[in-house]
Amino acid sequence: MFFRIAGPSSTVYGKWLLSLWITVLLVSATVFAQRPGEKLQVVGSAWVLAPAVYQTDSGYAGSVTNITVFVTEGWGDVYVSTYSLTAEDFQGAATAAARVVAKLLNLDFSKYNYYFRVKSDAVIIGGPSAGVAMAVAVYSALTGAPINRSVMVTGMISPDGTVGPVGGIYEKAQAAVSQGAKVFLVPPGQSIVTTYRPVVRRIGPFRVTTYEPQQINLSDYAERNWGLRVVEISTIEDALRYFFNYRPTPPPAAAPLLSVTAREKIAYVVKTMLSMAQSELSDARRYVNASRLSATTALALRNYLDNYAAAYLSRASSLGSDAAAVFLSTTSIAYSRWVKYLVDYYLDRSLDAVVSQVSSEVSSLLSELENRGSLYTADLGFRILASDLVIRASRLLNESASTWSSDPVSALRNLAFASAMLDEAKLWAEGLPSLPDHVPVGVAESYISVARSTWSYAYSVLSEAGGDLTALSYSNTYLKAAMSMFSSGRKFSASVAGARSIALSEAALLSFQLSATGSRVYLSVAADQAKLAALRVGDNVPALYFYNVSSIAASDSDKLVYLRLAAQLGNLLADIAEQEGILTAQSPNYQAPQPAQPTPSAPEKPPERRGAVDIVQWIKDLLSQIALALENFLRWLQSLFRR
Repeated sequence: MFFRIAGPSSTVYGKWLLSLWITVLLVSATVFAQRPGEKLQVVGSAWVLAPAVYQTDSGYAGSVTNITVFVTEGWGDVYVSTYSLTAEDFQGAATAAARVVAKLLNLDFSKYNYYFRVKSDAVIIGGPSAGVAMAVAVYSALTGAPINRSVMVTGMISPDGTVGPVGGIYEKAQAAVSQGAKVFLVPPGQSIVTTYRPVVRRIGPFRVTTYEPQQINLSDYAERNWGLRVVEISTIEDALRYFFNYRPTPPPAAAPLLSVTAREKIAYVVKTMLSMAQSELSDARRYVNASRLSATTALALRNYLDNYAAAYLSRASSLGSDAAAVFLSTTSIAYSRWVKYLVDYYLDRSLDAVVSQVSSEVSSLLSELENRGSLYTADLGFRILASDLVIRASRLLNESASTWSSDPVSALRNLAFASAMLDEAKLWAEGLPSLPDHVPVGVAESYISVARSTWSYAYSVLSEAGGDLTALSYSNTYLKAAMSMFSSGRKFSASVAGARSIALSEAALLSFQLSATGSRVYLSVAADQAKLAALRVGDNVPALYFYNVSSIAASDSDKLVYLRLAAQLGNLLADIAEQEGILTAQSPNYQAPQPAQPTPSAPEKPPERRGAVDIVQWIKDLLSQIALALENFLRWLQSLFRR
């Protein structure tokens, strides 16, 4: 059993006893596992100094934290013992550091246990700023490489290996100098810092001290005054280069390949969805024109059809056989159906049949996809895409039910998107072979475990930093869905939901880092990792699908979501294929098409516009929303008179 120190309230004797126990446990040549008869070999150990910040009566001051890590054989557990209190994100930072390094070294994270021992003069130790330092220690423990003690680092470690922003850079630089450091590594954009200069003014017989902010270039200031070289780094590889002279293997230059089988299936889905979108748009227009709605409401609905459904269809048609055209066509279909549902709602027509059909299709498709197999990686990719769509449709259906009483317009919108996603899912699922399930239990367990730790870490960081928690809310929903499906025996669906949860948590962190630092490196790293996922096996359709969709994102936050989905769902396909020996279809290959230009906007948002056109469209949308609100108000008045 490994104990966790409670903090300053622990007795001196208790701390001494615990320290002795940890030493006996970790420094010995072997440690006993939790299973009788087994021993866990100690793989390695290392220690690193990480600069920290603590508060004093006069402000903030720098200090140094000693972090020691022991790595043994094991099963993927991460333990933290500390003489100071640790913030709730410390455990998550330690786990993220261990996972990132294991992946970098192509090691199975779940085959090792990681024991961190932390000692600092600070009363409370925050986790994120020590993340990169912990990763450095883990790398040394796993490889035996000696750490360059003239280098120190501060920075949050993200699950994708990028370095995120932290606070107290100036004070930490001072702490690094006090320990003899010659190089200090900081996150991107953080070599420019704000310090506060005391200004003393005399007011009558009194001396009043105020503090005025001033920006300094820490790279110049530290070099000139302290002899310290301050360097911005973007990834864990950058940090390892300074600590170990690490040189990463260049990524392959080859483009992802698709077999003719995969290409033909994508072209078929594109053509079918485009045709369906055109049919739905025409039908919706006729539906509005034939309705007995007021002229104002009918005009508002036509505006939605023209500016959303028709616009997305036009964008999709311009992309040719690009898989992103499917994504846009689905969005166009959803808007057309939303307008039709609104017509029925305003005319008091029952929508029970629609809800019943969507609910039934979600259930039947989940069961069907769980019982389908994969002869080739293309089949597996189509199955992953279909499952992902059904899982998203299930979430939207549940949201529609929960918001119906308070916001029926949004509820119908969610219902329409769920219905459209199911139509796309059915096309991807067409022709999949009926074979025994090809998902090892370990894959599902691994993705759920990573999803849980990634969400927890991202939530602790963003909630403390005041970041946007929207994507994390969705991530948590998919995590819960993954655990529920795993418990009910749906391992394949659980794996897909887990991968989506991981992607959304990672994207939330990256979006925060991008916003905080302004560095575009997070987008370029996400794009590189999506490409690497696509290259792991042939016919990696999910990776290519979401990579191409990222090119039509209207915002950087959306782009990060799609790129992380490309990486996570693409890696899921590769993990299953490699473990089960699923091969790429034996047919002539061709290079996957690059995303089409110009860049259209992201689904579920208006097409991108500029300048005065933005204002005109905003006014149109506002008038449409007012018209629909008035229609709802009239319905409420009518209900009063009926009572």
